[in-house]
Amino acid sequence: MTKQTIDSNAEIDKKALKILLSYNLLKPNETSPEDFEYAQKTGLMFDPIAQTHDEAVKQLFKEFKASFKKKATDLFLASLSSNHLEWRAGLPVFAIMQTMPEHSFTPASPELLNQCAICTGPAKKKVDLSWINVVRFLCGGIIGTDVYDYAFIMKQHNLLPDIKPIQKDFDIFSAILELFVNAADTDTPTKMLKSLRSVKDFKSTEEQRRVFIDTLGYCSILETAAHKGFLHKYTNLGVTPRKSRSSDWHYPVDWWEGKDGINRESLKFWFGDYPDLKKFFK
Repeated sequence: MTKQTIDSNAEIDKKALKILLSYNLLKPNETSPEDFEYAQKTGLMFDPIAQTHDEAVKQLFKEFKASFKKKATDLFLASLSSNHLEWRAGLPVFAIMQTMPEHSFTPASPELLNQCAICTGPAKKKVDLSWINVVRFLCGGIIGTDVYDYAFIMKQHNLLPDIKPIQKDFDIFSAILELFVNAADTDTPTKMLKSLRSVKDFKSTEEQRRVFIDTLGYCSILETAAHKGFLHKYTNLGVTPRKSRSSDWHYPVDWWEGKDGINRESLKFWFGDYPDLKKFFK
């Protein structure tokens, strides 16, 4: 297998990363001006910006059109053994963008004048880019349904170097897929969340595993006959049905059960270029 080589641009300043990960969205002033400036110079923290919905959508589609599926999947896989979670964050947005329509802000209803009918995003927003970056580095994916977040994530994804997965990455992903293939009919995402703890060399927190499973849903790998991912059908994530009021899962994974298995055609669409995974395409 190709040796995993990391471009010097991928090396993260440890001090700056520590500053970023200690950033509090609700108490941004707890980060000192000196620390903020230090992390900002390394490209990890950013001044908040005022942005309109249409500006965010324009930026999002610009970055999406400049991106490539193979880079998204390479980085996703390479993140598994390296634990570079920021490498993993581009794929869920790239997956959602497969079917998201390019659109202008349209109020959802007379009662919801500040909510877009297509994506649920507000007409304008003060965007805390530093916080979105915290999520990239802490969770390895998306935890919201906001085109403002997506635009930033795609931009940062495109700035990452090209990195190829190594054998250990394929071993980890294969072990994960085996768990879903062999799941009991009644197994739920929450049950699989616990099962993933047993995967050798897959270092992760519960939140990171949750975001990982949600990503497989966006990719249409984990879906149901009635509740599809984004490979062939767009769904406004802000108004999707939920399996229960207390569910913490995103659509469509929220509805998945072991009897649904994995969508092998979707898996092949995303990962068909990797011979190490070919047994899962049949």
